[in-house]
Amino acid sequence: MADRFADSERAGIGWLAKAWPLIWPPIATAIIVGVVWEVITIALEIPSYFVPAPSRIWSAFWGNPGALMFHAGVTLLEAVSGLIIGSFLGAILGTGFAYSRLLSRGLLPFVIAANTIPVVAIAPIIILWFGHGIESKIAVTTFLSFFPLALNMMKGLQSYDRTVMDVFHVAAATPAQRFFKMRLPSALPFVFVGIKINVTFSVIGAIVAEFVQADKGLGFVIMTTYRTLNMPRLWAALVISAVIGLVFFAIVTAVERLTIPWHSSMRAEL
Repeated sequence: MADRFADSERAGIGWLAKAWPLIWPPIATAIIVGVVWEVITIALEIPSYFVPAPSRIWSAFWGNPGALMFHAGVTLLEAVSGLIIGSFLGAILGTGFAYSRLLSRGLLPFVIAANTIPVVAIAPIIILWFGHGIESKIAVTTFLSFFPLALNMMKGLQSYDRTVMDVFHVAAATPAQRFFKMRLPSALPFVFVGIKINVTFSVIGAIVAEFVQADKGLGFVIMTTYRTLNMPRLWAALVISAVIGLVFFAIVTAVERLTIPWHSSMRAEL
C-alpha cells in the first residue's frame, strides 16, 4: 500500500513537472496584468462603472458567489449540451461530405452560407421555434458548434496518405477497416481543431442566446447588471465565462495529447 502511494505521488509530481512550463506563463501574465490594472485604476481614479478594479470585481463575486455559480452552471450545461450535439452532427455531415462528392457539392455552399449568419440574428428565430426554455439555448449552441467540425471532418478524411491507401487496397481491407484504421486516424488532428473552435463557439452561443430571452445564465446576469450599471458584477460574469472557455479548451487539449501523441504537433515545443 505504501509503495503504491509513493508511486502515485511520484507520478503526480512528474505530471506537474511536465505541465508546469505550460501553466506558469499564463498565471504570471494574469498576475502582472491584474496588478497593473489595479494600480492604474486607483492611480487615475477611474470610476468603477467605466472600468472596475480587479479588487472590486473580486468583491462583487464574493458578495454573492452562490448566485453567480448557479448562473454559470446553467450556461455550462447549455454550452456542453450544444457542443456535444453540434459536434456529433457535424462529424456525421463531414463524413458524408468526404465520401460523397454529390452531397458535398449540393449542401456545402449552404453550410458555408449558414455559417456566415451572425448568432445575434439567428438566436431570436431559434428561440421562437424552441421556446424560451433551456432547449432554445442548446439549439443555438448546437447551431454554432455544427459547422466548424463538419468542415474539419471533411478536410481531415480527405487528407489521408494515398500511398497508405494503396497498401490497404492491396491488403483487401474492408471499407470499415480503411475508415477506422487509416482515414479516421489521419483526420483526428483536424477533428480536434474543429472541437477547439466549437469550445469557444459553444460558450458564446449560450451567452448570446441568454441575451435574447432568459431568466438565468451568465448572459442574463450580464444584461441585468448592464441595465443597472453594476459593472463589477458584470465583469465578474465575464471572467467566469472566460474561465469556462479556458477549462473547456484545456480539457480538449489534454484529450488530444492522449489520443494522438504520435502527431508532430504534439511533439512541438509550445
